[in-house]
Formats: sequence, C-alpha cells, structure tokens
Amino acid sequence: MLRKILAILILTVMVVVLVSGCKKDSSQTEQDVKTAAEYKAEAEEQINKENMASELDELEKTLEQEISQEQE
Repeated sequence: MLRKILAILILTVMVVVLVSGCKKDSSQTEQDVKTAAEYKAEAEEQINKENMASELDELEKTLEQEISQEQE
C-alpha cells in the first residue's frame, strides 16, 4: 500500500514538472525578422551610383574580417 502511494506521488510530481517545463517563452517566438524584399528595398534606398564603390569596399572589408575570424 505504501509503495502504491509513493509511486503515485512520484508520478504526479513528474507529470507536474514535465507540464510546467513545456511552456514556451513568448519573447523568443516573437522576433522581428526581415524578408528578402525588405532587405532589397533597404539596399536600394541606401546604395546609389555615387556611393556604390564605397559600399562595395565596406562589404569586402567586412567579409575579409569575418573570414579571418573564422580561420583563427
């Protein structure tokens, strides 16, 4: 009889722990993610014929830095 009560108690505690651990954090699921169209529209506003060479140089510099960091 005592074993049955103890088993039921342990099972109840396990169920409560599992159920409470399955809740999702709403702050993690609601992230602002840009679409490809939004990135394209933003780039078209920021990059024009006058500054495209400097923007390209900046992108190349950033890529070179990221590559060198990955190789370390």
